[in-house]
Amino acid sequence: MLTISKALSANQARTYHAREFVSERQNYWSRDQRGFSEWHGTLAQQWNLTGAVSDETFARLSEGQHPQDGMQLVRHQPARTYENEYGQQITSSEHRAGWDATFSAPKSVSLTALVGGDDRVREAHRESVRIAVQELERYTQARIGNVHAPETTGNFAAAAFEHDSARPVEGYAAPQLHTHVVIFNVTERENGDTRALQERSLFQSQHYATSVYRSELAVRLHRLGYEVERGQHGQPEIKGYSQEYLEASSPRRAQIKEHLGEIGREGAGAAQVAAHRTRDSKELASKDVVLARHRELAEQFGNQPDQVVAQARQLKQAKQNTQSSAKSSVTYARDVSFERSAVQDERSLLQSALDRSMGASSYAEIRQEFQQRVANGELLQVKTAAGRAAQQYTSAEMMGLEREMIGLLHRENERKYQNSMLLSHPLRIHAENLHPELTKAQRAAVDEIFLSRKDYPS
Repeated sequence: MLTISKALSANQARTYHAREFVSERQNYWSRDQRGFSEWHGTLAQQWNLTGAVSDETFARLSEGQHPQDGMQLVRHQPARTYENEYGQQITSSEHRAGWDATFSAPKSVSLTALVGGDDRVREAHRESVRIAVQELERYTQARIGNVHAPETTGNFAAAAFEHDSARPVEGYAAPQLHTHVVIFNVTERENGDTRALQERSLFQSQHYATSVYRSELAVRLHRLGYEVERGQHGQPEIKGYSQEYLEASSPRRAQIKEHLGEIGREGAGAAQVAAHRTRDSKELASKDVVLARHRELAEQFGNQPDQVVAQARQLKQAKQNTQSSAKSSVTYARDVSFERSAVQDERSLLQSALDRSMGASSYAEIRQEFQQRVANGELLQVKTAAGRAAQQYTSAEMMGLEREMIGLLHRENERKYQNSMLLSHPLRIHAENLHPELTKAQRAAVDEIFLSRKDYPS
């Protein structure tokens, strides 16, 4: 799944970069060397940023500077302390460097890649992150300032750092494949001006990008021969692992749940607070000790990672001919989404289709099918309010229903009742019988119009 942090200050970003993102101590499989990192985003390509992320380039972008010449790209606001009119000491916020978007692989995927030793799964995670970040970038917006609405730019620069360990619990770091993607606080408008990001669009795209990552990961796992099932929270899990082994391999999760039980809280917000309060230092035991612990735990549960990997390698050829379900998935998304509202954000429609498909269709296939529905007039663009990051759509069926209802109301008005109200009792019954697909909310709206008539018997 994808989690996005609050905005990091320049100082926080540099500290995380040195202590967390590039520290060799965060990866027990590549313990004595710098972990995998790479650049993402249209601006990174434009600035010719390729290969591993360098310390100097990361530091410059954290300060809102051009990665090559250090020229200031966005207004830099240093932190300063001053006394307000009441004599209080106030410290202003430091420059916002960016946001940490973390993509975490499901536990069964981590065990397969790391304990099972299948590097193909690690690459599947990596490719899925790349596509999800591209979709997150698509809806990037620039802060214009004052009373102006944000402008959708669709570009940013981001630095990705891959880790393979969870935060230690009593010195033991469980296998956990995840990627930190630091999205820097700079984007470029169509006229070439650079501006700070509007963070709201990032958070609005969070669930959609999560679905893109999960869908791509499931597709790739299928192609590698793995049997995939939908987990409790919609994540793709590799079959072949017992719940007991998964829980034993997640001591950090158990630690957080225990703390939540102690304080009597629940929910995502409370879990984040609990995660912070129960953090052990990220001091790991030696590589040999950690890996030995992983193998010992796996042996206690019958070496499930080895068995899962061996079975997938045998089934690889049979898994390559999976039929695409893009058409049925987009149809499902259309039908379900427009039951809730006559107008939908395209991210909501695509997310629904991706969640429905889960491994049977790639993101590219879903997007292509969606665009085909737009081209043939089945899905219709509606005028989007200023400041929205994504296009909004309705369906041809909804437009037809709306025109029909307007026609009914117009004909009723032409009858010119004495009180000039909208709906007569027979017309109300006719409208509801004609459209059994109306939701409770829509029927209630019709009833409200009818009951407002002055000639309705009390």
